[in-house]
Amino acid sequence: MSILTSFIGIDKYQDQQVRDLTGARRDATALWALFSDTDPALKSQLIIDNNATVDQIRQAFEATLGAAGEDDIVILSFAGHGTHDHRLAAHDTDLNRLEETTIPMSELADRFKNSKAKAVLCILDCCFSGGAPARVLEDSPTPRDIINPFTLLAGRGRVLIAASDIHEVSYETPGTGHGLLTKALIDVLQEGNGMLDIQSSLGSVMDRVRAEAARIGVTQTPIMVGHVEGGFKLPVLKAGKNFFAAFPETKGTYISNVISDLHIFGLPSELLSAWSALFSSGLNNLQIKAVNEHRVLDGESLLVIAPTSSGKTFIGELAAARAVIEGRKAVFLMPYRALVNEKYDQFAQLYGEQLGMRVVRCNGDYLDQTAAFVRGKYDLALLTYEMFLNITLSNPSILTQMGLVVIDEAQFITDPNRGINVELLLTFLIMMRERGVSPQIIALSAVIGGVNNFDDWLGCSKLVTTDRPVPLIEGVLDRRGVFQYLDSAGNVQLEQMLAPGQILQRGKAPSAQDVIVPLVQKLIQQNEKIIVFRNQKGKAQGCAAYLAKDLNLPPATDVIAQLPKTDLSSTSADLRRCLEGGTAFHNTNLTREEKALVEAAYRDTEGPVKVLGATTTVAAGINTPASTVILAEQEFVGDAGRVFTVAEYKNMAGRAGRLGFNEEGKSIIYADTEYQRQLLFQRYVQGKAEPLNSSFDPQHLETWIVRLLAQIEQIPRNEVSRLLSNTFGGYLLTRNNPTWRNEIELKLEKLLAKMISLDLVEQEGDRIQLTLLGRACGRSSLSFDSAMRLVELLRQLPPHQLSAVSLMALVQVLPESDGGYTPMMKRGQSESVRSRQAAAYYGNDIARLLQRFAKDDLDWYARCKRAAILWDWIEGTPIDVIEQRYTANPFQGRIGHGEIRKFADNTRFNLRSAHQIANVMFVDGAPNETAIEALLKQLEVGIPERALKLLELPVSLTRGEYLALYHNDFTTAEDIMKIPVKKLEQLIGIDNSAKILRATN
Repeated sequence: MSILTSFIGIDKYQDQQVRDLTGARRDATALWALFSDTDPALKSQLIIDNNATVDQIRQAFEATLGAAGEDDIVILSFAGHGTHDHRLAAHDTDLNRLEETTIPMSELADRFKNSKAKAVLCILDCCFSGGAPARVLEDSPTPRDIINPFTLLAGRGRVLIAASDIHEVSYETPGTGHGLLTKALIDVLQEGNGMLDIQSSLGSVMDRVRAEAARIGVTQTPIMVGHVEGGFKLPVLKAGKNFFAAFPETKGTYISNVISDLHIFGLPSELLSAWSALFSSGLNNLQIKAVNEHRVLDGESLLVIAPTSSGKTFIGELAAARAVIEGRKAVFLMPYRALVNEKYDQFAQLYGEQLGMRVVRCNGDYLDQTAAFVRGKYDLALLTYEMFLNITLSNPSILTQMGLVVIDEAQFITDPNRGINVELLLTFLIMMRERGVSPQIIALSAVIGGVNNFDDWLGCSKLVTTDRPVPLIEGVLDRRGVFQYLDSAGNVQLEQMLAPGQILQRGKAPSAQDVIVPLVQKLIQQNEKIIVFRNQKGKAQGCAAYLAKDLNLPPATDVIAQLPKTDLSSTSADLRRCLEGGTAFHNTNLTREEKALVEAAYRDTEGPVKVLGATTTVAAGINTPASTVILAEQEFVGDAGRVFTVAEYKNMAGRAGRLGFNEEGKSIIYADTEYQRQLLFQRYVQGKAEPLNSSFDPQHLETWIVRLLAQIEQIPRNEVSRLLSNTFGGYLLTRNNPTWRNEIELKLEKLLAKMISLDLVEQEGDRIQLTLLGRACGRSSLSFDSAMRLVELLRQLPPHQLSAVSLMALVQVLPESDGGYTPMMKRGQSESVRSRQAAAYYGNDIARLLQRFAKDDLDWYARCKRAAILWDWIEGTPIDVIEQRYTANPFQGRIGHGEIRKFADNTRFNLRSAHQIANVMFVDGAPNETAIEALLKQLEVGIPERALKLLELPVSLTRGEYLALYHNDFTTAEDIMKIPVKKLEQLIGIDNSAKILRATN
């Protein structure tokens, strides 16, 4: 007697319209490994993903059912998609040719009947009924007949177990990485000793599936048909080398610092070789602890708190690689688009080009791969917090595909502006556990003063360290040249870093410049790279300019040659002058292309850019490590003069120290006097970072409630307080005051009554839910007050006047726009012209609506100014013209590229939310999705609508290059092909021309 087996599992599908799965390949691999380990002589096939084509599956049927003799047993397992009309989908199934590219159950039934096998066991972990997370092709046709396909396979000597009845879905369970049916089979078939009676064991499997489905709040009823007279038995399955190789987390393996040790977790040698080349010293202690003690490669969730440059991000990459190898998907969430783009470039090159993983990004830009993300056509995805929250709220089934979510810079949960989005997305992940969706979570945080039960709320362990690969010396330098610092042993030391004669007053009054110049001169002589942090973009530019003049460094000629040459701002000339003196600056006045060049030039250890004057954006995770950082101020100018928190200071200081280049890093705070030096030393160098806390604000309860209600369908009215208690803020309040939920009930009742009156919430029986308008508000990026203000504005606007651009103007009335800084000439009436400019562009009715809720005339003019600037920006007006047109006075109210970009980005961020609300209010009158998408691209790139097809070119150009083509009447790829090469090179440069010609030939 022989046992012939084939195990088929398909996660990835060739047709881009077919949703990928996450557990099917893992299902097939687990069963194959257990059977192979139990009986090494077994004739067994494992057919997964690309190999599981229609032809290969048919060949597997022939090699088992067709080849079996009268004494043989055949075991077939299929995990993947089924179709509504009872077919099995293969890797190469084509939705447009379903009949030719799928295997009907009737064909399988014929093979069952014609096989000579003594007994056949068929396991189908797929389904034929629709549902968001189901293993079924949603776009497949529904048959008119109601024939049960399982009865076709019934018969003597034939046993079929299917994951669910034909009218039910079969679920994957992300916490285990298996379908419910296969997980139950794995567990039951390993229980006991000796031999198993298969038919009774399958009864236990069915019981477990039903119970587990009920536990996660769904219905799934397995089906078993057929029988074998006298039954048939198999040995209890035992996990061995094959199973532990595929699932090493089940064995409790441990590693050293040698990266090749990771092979025991099934990570491919190509990946380990790539990592070894990047990290020649191997894994550090933090990473080893994450693997050995906290089992991140075994699927355990973890909170990691560590300094900048400690290697914590690589812990997320380790877990992501393991997830992908297991067939699970990994998602990285980050605070800024720039950080997403930087990581995307790194991941696409290493994991995509070198290792063949599918890497996508979604950060709100026109290059986003949102469709691929929604359909599960990725292995690694990178998103901003807001994009992840927006997409998953609209498509909650996406979470069932994810095996891992990495939240980078998790300390942003304390941020007064962005914290709500971090907290809401984490709350959403926690709430989804009630539905059986439980991806692994790895939260990465910079140094904080205390965890404050954050790990308990997340339900994970914590790993905290203050160790850095490169030691950091922190201190304060005063105008006498005395440097007070903590040495590596933690002792307070004083050093005469600068001689008093080196510090000379350079202007009419003493300033930080007097100390910064000689200090940087000294550090440059020691072959250091320096970042000077300034709290205003003008100061950052000025600092780089005077250092370029005084340091006498060689020019950064190659960088200058790569700078954009068209559509230049006033800042572009300043950057060139700085680069000619070997320095640069990094602030919002630079274009994206200029920022990218500055970052790359500064990262180059042998490059000519030795000094960077920067605002705090550089400290927020962008990879620009320095030897020494200098902090010239300790407060934010645009935030009501708020002083830096200790945690913010530590993050900026943490930029110092480059692994492999410096033995230690140095952070220097500037102080005017000896007394201030001592105060700053005590506050920042010796100070303890603030504990992690929630940004939950009981004064803005409406925003939290409407956004939490957007995460669910319905809830009993008396359980709304439970939604709040699921947040980190609610968790802390409940933990500190057990009666808090009772105390807030009265306030919630009044709030719900208000929301019902505003048509945001509706009640049916004792349950409430958001109305369509409420759901649009709850899924938006807007606060409750802002959403209500928009609703009031839209009600005053005739539907025929509501266009995409008019909605862009109305966004300027929202608190999110008013709250930002708009440079204005506050004396006289010079800014009053802005209302006439807005009226000329948008019409009098829109200009009048811009007055609504304004505090005074200046507030109204600021809105008009922003709206008019945006009009010019999307119409392709040159940057220098916009700067001149809207700068009333060079010393007050100056508009630079940074302001233009900020207005465009803020509007773009909120425009989609505004459109969702308008779409509910004006069923027929709202701008269509196509118009909004076009305007979003215009706001991003700053080009007219007629030029948008140029974005389809195979190379990304600068705004000036797109406009150069547009102004020469070249607006499509077809137009470009007709341009003489010399002319094309004049318009967009030699390199870009060559790339386009290569891509089209």
